[in-house]
Amino acid sequence: MTTSPQQAPATVADSPRRWSRWVEQTGRPYALWFGPVSVGVAWIGLLIALLTPPQGLGIALCSFHAATGLPCPGCGLTRSLSCAARGLWFESWNYHPLGLSILALFVVTAAQSLAPKTIRRRLARRMDNRAALVGALYLLFVTTFIGFGAIRAINCALTFNAQPSIQRRI
Repeated sequence: MTTSPQQAPATVADSPRRWSRWVEQTGRPYALWFGPVSVGVAWIGLLIALLTPPQGLGIALCSFHAATGLPCPGCGLTRSLSCAARGLWFESWNYHPLGLSILALFVVTAAQSLAPKTIRRRLARRMDNRAALVGALYLLFVTTFIGFGAIRAINCALTFNAQPSIQRRI
């Protein structure tokens, strides 16, 4: 009976190499960004942005916030999208700084789904030829989103006792 050699556990020093390999992989970024799931999410996001009032529904939607009293990375995003869809840029930024970019991404994703097949194929070819750049942009966006959420949660945790009304703004 043969046993397979065990791999050494990954170390922190291996992390940058793993990320760079992931970013450089020649995958199909078009299928990820503009595939059926992404298109569906974009259309639903646009519909929610247009149907919900800018000041919110008056009910708490975030179970993380309800359980901890701290905002999750996405807290305020629905109101931000709703404000941005109505041209309330400053209010949108105040609810969630990434709401404007997410709304733009939703609009582009939904619009490309309506484009003729030749344009979609050309876009797919261009994105797939620049897989490393598209992967790096994706990684930057996710890191920014999670980083913003973490910094905001830490800030709220540190200032919670000083500002009891913090929950009304989030």
